[in-house]
Amino acid sequence: MISVRSLCSIALVLVASGAAGCKEDPPPPQPEPASSAAANKGKASLRTPVSPIAKVDPQSMKEYRVDACYFGTLSLKQARDAYLASLGKDEPSEKKVPSFGTEDQSKPGDAGKGVLPAKPPTPTTPAAPKTTATPPAAAAAAPGGSAKAGPAKPDERRPINIGARAPYERNARACTVALSLKDPAMPDVDAALAEYAPFATELAKNIAAASNYYQREEYKKDSFAKGKELHTKLLADFEKLDAHSDKLGLAVSAWHASHLPDLAKADEGQKAALTALEDARTLMLTLASKNLDPAAARTQLQKLETSAAALKAHGTTNQTDPWSKIMAPALDNFIRDVKAAEPKLTDKGISSPALYLPVVTSFVSLIEGKHRALSRSLTAKGQPGTREAAGNAQPAAPAAPAAPEPQKE
Repeated sequence: MISVRSLCSIALVLVASGAAGCKEDPPPPQPEPASSAAANKGKASLRTPVSPIAKVDPQSMKEYRVDACYFGTLSLKQARDAYLASLGKDEPSEKKVPSFGTEDQSKPGDAGKGVLPAKPPTPTTPAAPKTTATPPAAAAAAPGGSAKAGPAKPDERRPINIGARAPYERNARACTVALSLKDPAMPDVDAALAEYAPFATELAKNIAAASNYYQREEYKKDSFAKGKELHTKLLADFEKLDAHSDKLGLAVSAWHASHLPDLAKADEGQKAALTALEDARTLMLTLASKNLDPAAARTQLQKLETSAAALKAHGTTNQTDPWSKIMAPALDNFIRDVKAAEPKLTDKGISSPALYLPVVTSFVSLIEGKHRALSRSLTAKGQPGTREAAGNAQPAAPAAPAAPEPQKE
């Protein structure tokens, strides 16, 4: 029989063994410092696969840039017509403040003036509540205010309407980019671009400066001094605009007539998209002509609607096709804007500058859509290339069910 003293000895030995075992256990791993984790997270993983970037051939790239230049800068003619119509034969003054035809599209309360909004209103979105100006008493009581200074003066510097001025400068920059592309050689187009690009850039800059000047009502500070200076520059360039633009337009049309797309090598989606684009180009050239036949324009619009419907029908059965996915909405927008301007069609073109600008803008979007669809199509086919060769094409991304337009099908 084991004595009580023996049992106590055994217990003491076991306790000592357990304590020694605990001391030999390795310490638990310490968490990585936050700074180190953030640094490692920022490092690019060498194992991350790089998606192939579409290689757009130089001719397609240059044609895209040239088209964006010529058709985009038709907006300069819209600005000219609106400016001259707002002034008549007079100089800028308190009685006649010039307009470039874009301000009306962003002002509230113009629904009854027949002005086309930039985007159709969304019925489900409630209108934002109107705000009132801060009362003079409240302004004086605000931090930093002074009751002795009298009523607070309204800010004379209005915010810049970027939507009103951006198209002119952005479209003119497309001419500079097109001029920088030397491959392939397009002799007549290159010669016209060499004259037109610097001219269009300077004119767009002056239009933007004048638009900003009048929108902010800076003429109240200098009695129209800067406005009259810009007026002289604008009139001189407006007189040269048609000659420069028409020369480039003839060269571009001649190039496309002798370099038609080879539809025999195109798949069904691309064939339908390019057919619709050529119909849209024909209509846009008609709308931009000086001697417009309204009946012919309406006939061309019907032809465009037919080819656009064919592309959309192809997309219903080929939902991953980039041509119908990208270009069908762009075609719808262009057709919508042309129909909105249809009541203003005359033998001299679209008589309303405010309706003509959306037509130009949506056609340029259609040209850009064609380039994106081409890049997306080449990427989907797995053609490798470089970022420089792809121009402004974006790298493809893995397909995401929630994305409206997956980069890679």
